[in-house]
Amino acid sequence: MKQYCRYCNHLVDGNGTYCTELNKTMSEASAKSVNHCNSFSFNPMDAFDLDRTYKPREVKKQQCDGQIEMGLEDL
Repeated sequence: MKQYCRYCNHLVDGNGTYCTELNKTMSEASAKSVNHCNSFSFNPMDAFDLDRTYKPREVKKQQCDGQIEMGLEDL
């Protein structure tokens, strides 16, 4: 799962966007972009739209290019 500050328990949105864990303010664009924060704590509610909840994307199936793969058990 990719991490977004907008789905973190430590993010507070009001007059500005503030991370309570790192004690810093950030732009809305940076809160909506992917990050690798070690303090991330998942919250399914979106900080910017309280009616929206996190919905994981479906895994895309890889398309077959027409070739048949054979394993050792097929020989």
